[in-house]
Amino acid sequence: MGWNVKAWEQLKNPPSRYRPVPLWSWNDKLDSSELIRQIEEMHQAGIGGFFMHARGGLQTPYMEEEWMEAVRVSIEKSRKLGMEPWLYDENGWPSGFGDGKVPALGIEYQQKRLAVEYAPFNHRTDGIIALYKRTEQGFRLLDLKEIDNADLRVYYEVNPYYIDTLSKQAVGAFIREIYDTYWERFGELYGSILKGVFTDEPQFARRQLPWSFDLAAAFEQKCGYSLLPHLPALFTETEHYRKVRYDYWYCVTELFTEAYAKQIGDWCGSRGWSATGHVVDEQTLMDQVTSVGDPLSFYEYLQIPGCDWLGRFVGDDPIVPKQVSSVARQLGKSQAITESFGCSGWNVSLQELRRIGEWQFVHGINLMCPHLQSYSLQGLRKRDYPPSLFYQQPWWPDYRLFNDYFARLSMLLSEGHRQAEVLLLHPIRSAWVLQEGTDASASEQYHHAFVQLSRWLCQSLIGHDYGSEFMIERHGEVRGDRFRVGNATYSVVIVPPGVTMGSTTSELLLRFVRNGGTVLAYGPFPRLVGGEYNLEAREWISKASQPAWNRESLVQHVYRAAGPSIYLTDISGTPVVSDRVNVQELELDGTTLFYLVNSDERSYGEVYVHIYRTGEVSLIDLESGEIQSVSWETIDGGVKVILPLFAAGSHMIKLDPVKKQQLSTPVKSLGKPAEEAVIRLNDLWKITETSKNSLTLDTCRFRIEDDNWSEPQPLFIIQERLLHIGRSSVELEFEFHSQLSPSHDRALYLVMENPHLFQITINGQPVAPVSEGWWMDTSFKMLDIRDLTKPGINRIGLKTTFHLSPEMSQALERAHQFESEGNKLTIETELESIYLLGDFSAQSTSPWTFGERRAVFNDGPFSLVEQPDQVHADHLAEQGYPFFAGTFTLEQTVVLPQKGWGRATWQFRTPPDAIVSRLRINGREVRAFVWEPYEADITQHLQPGENRIELELTGSCRNVLGPHHHIKGEVYKVGPDSFKNTPGWTDKDLDPGTSIYEQRYAFVRFGLSDRPQIVLETPEAL
Repeated sequence: MGWNVKAWEQLKNPPSRYRPVPLWSWNDKLDSSELIRQIEEMHQAGIGGFFMHARGGLQTPYMEEEWMEAVRVSIEKSRKLGMEPWLYDENGWPSGFGDGKVPALGIEYQQKRLAVEYAPFNHRTDGIIALYKRTEQGFRLLDLKEIDNADLRVYYEVNPYYIDTLSKQAVGAFIREIYDTYWERFGELYGSILKGVFTDEPQFARRQLPWSFDLAAAFEQKCGYSLLPHLPALFTETEHYRKVRYDYWYCVTELFTEAYAKQIGDWCGSRGWSATGHVVDEQTLMDQVTSVGDPLSFYEYLQIPGCDWLGRFVGDDPIVPKQVSSVARQLGKSQAITESFGCSGWNVSLQELRRIGEWQFVHGINLMCPHLQSYSLQGLRKRDYPPSLFYQQPWWPDYRLFNDYFARLSMLLSEGHRQAEVLLLHPIRSAWVLQEGTDASASEQYHHAFVQLSRWLCQSLIGHDYGSEFMIERHGEVRGDRFRVGNATYSVVIVPPGVTMGSTTSELLLRFVRNGGTVLAYGPFPRLVGGEYNLEAREWISKASQPAWNRESLVQHVYRAAGPSIYLTDISGTPVVSDRVNVQELELDGTTLFYLVNSDERSYGEVYVHIYRTGEVSLIDLESGEIQSVSWETIDGGVKVILPLFAAGSHMIKLDPVKKQQLSTPVKSLGKPAEEAVIRLNDLWKITETSKNSLTLDTCRFRIEDDNWSEPQPLFIIQERLLHIGRSSVELEFEFHSQLSPSHDRALYLVMENPHLFQITINGQPVAPVSEGWWMDTSFKMLDIRDLTKPGINRIGLKTTFHLSPEMSQALERAHQFESEGNKLTIETELESIYLLGDFSAQSTSPWTFGERRAVFNDGPFSLVEQPDQVHADHLAEQGYPFFAGTFTLEQTVVLPQKGWGRATWQFRTPPDAIVSRLRINGREVRAFVWEPYEADITQHLQPGENRIELELTGSCRNVLGPHHHIKGEVYKVGPDSFKNTPGWTDKDLDPGTSIYEQRYAFVRFGLSDRPQIVLETPEAL
């Protein structure tokens, strides 16, 4: 949309194109009515659209008629609601294999990786590319018949489960298999309604060296000499090895980009669709080399380039989002997307989601793709890199607050033009020549230097982009003393420590410094051009400024060419310098916006914001869409405003130009300290309402084919054993203790998945698998057992046939070979935890202990007892609600003085241990607290004398779904293996031999971390 005056009014309710677009995980048997219901849920929550993403657990045949009908139904429903439907191009990920159909076409379509072997060789002869004899000069190429004389051989290994992404033929087959099929089915009818296609984590080798049957010929054509005589240079330091490596990785990167990104981008663009998504291994130079070559080159051909950010963390450096946003700005792409929040765990809060999102947005991303929304949580699906940010979460009714916030933010950042005067060259080509076989360690010092320079610029609030040499070769030029890359121009170019660069970049730098442009260079200098020594580099290096290796020197040199725009100080005048405090400057419709973000977990209190530009200051409230006035004052050459900088908080500062010569200067007055009376609320609260309580049963005895009963085992061990054994009859026996007397008036349910597949007994009495509805997820069926329990030990028996077909056995074997097969896996029989749900309290006699990240530990076992009428609100888990997933409503009465007070403020002294905390006073809602600031003006809600205070605390699924037994307690990077005993890739910080399963239970705190208070200010102070 074009930005105009009317568009400011759309901040109240931004259009769908700016709203979050989640990965909607289609992971079960798809039902049209359920698809429609879930789309309506999304629409009510303020979500703009969705990616229809086939994923592990899918039971509807992928890309067949039933699948296509599900797509059609979803498109139709989203069209009626004004939402934007998107396709996803794979069954699982990484994209490219077309559900296995493309690599099945033959070896020329399959992924190949280079390997090297020194004599004596094994007996393997397949895949040999070349043989070599060691000489004093290095290695001499032999005929393939001379294997007995060879000292070294280079060969390729084949991965039959992924494709050769360097091959246009292989990627073309993928496009025909998926893209053409979708277009033929939906293009004519829905071509303008469908927005495009998400492609996910394409790659070419990933920590190995790629090979393709197309590579040798392409190399000779591009580089002018044969690659085969020089292949040993990729693995060892032979003569001219730097040039060979440079040319090899240049060729590989170009083949990958043209075969994959360009073909898909062109295909989508020619049909009016957008290609979006992201590559794999974006974080470091060391990973980028063998996965994608140069990620920025790939982004050029996506209409909406993107990145991935996993876990409940923000980065120490901005590389991942800034790589994407740099290309988007340089090539005039209005949007850049992030796939975020995967692996962050079931207890991630809305404040943490905001923190993670805004950290990326301040570094140039402007469209949110939440990972993910699960169609179903049945079986393995609940452990699929959680959380599911969907209707299963107790806090789902409040999710619109988050989505509206990011929609407003996305609209401003998409329509605004980001400002940056500094170009920091991306040193990936130095990493190319330093890559020795699979060893990337020599690149680490250059990666860290590049990271440090970017961090210093961010800490100093200096806007900057990264310069890919592919972007510079295709879109770079020098105009006077400005260095241009596409639509973006820069007054300063920074060359980080490196080894080599390309000839085009070297030539442009020379022209730039000759024209008076500012180049800042750090040693060791990239003295090689194209991997070879070149006298040309000496001149621009000699003319470049060479700051000392510290932030202050860097800033001074940048400011000489491009003066400061904004800086922050605390109240004492000390500059605020932090990796977590960042600013983005934008120009929008004649207005300057400064997007100030604190991604830290601590508050900075009030800070002075100094802006070196004149104008009238206001704030855009992203929670409401309103533009608010703010006190400000003029300073020499600009303005100053005082703002609070909360933990995980932000401000959108609006600076409007004024026509008058003299600015009005409202000065913020701190005034005299207010006289205050503080009323601390009582720790004891009355329970007025609560969701049904739950107890997870994740351990049981089992026996196979009427054999002996086992000792109690975790369900995942039983499942793994049965997958090893195959088809069999299996019985499970769960045990729980109750102190409750049976009562028809007390709600008590057994919740389980697929009850119709089991023979169910409680204390020997059969239970009919008749569902009374569902809880949490539509696959969690409720069976009424209120009349079947007894005081003391109760036993739940489940008997079923465990199915494992030959096809399933083969799929499991393939899943161990490559991730593409594992990521689309659907298990035939899944033995899962069961749950008790009802009006009870779950107490333990074991002591409670506390850990990091608000973790709470208990050894169990847990017994069902009567619910309390009152609780101490600090740790509700300890008071009978350890597995609780829902909402508590608490009440108490506060008595205020009859007179002598004016304004009243509610304050949570520390944030509640809840996702949403809703405050009502005297029956009127004040607000829902989901992030800082955790305080509110409650003057209009109070009265002299008695006041009824109600707090509604809503938690997450974490304490019912886990992981309950991980060695770390609460885990901030969660994957399927987090629920087992062997570390997976999300636990790379642990030794591979670590046993991560512990018998004790780990929960997270739920309740009030401190007693709230009401602060009364006297009228005189006001």
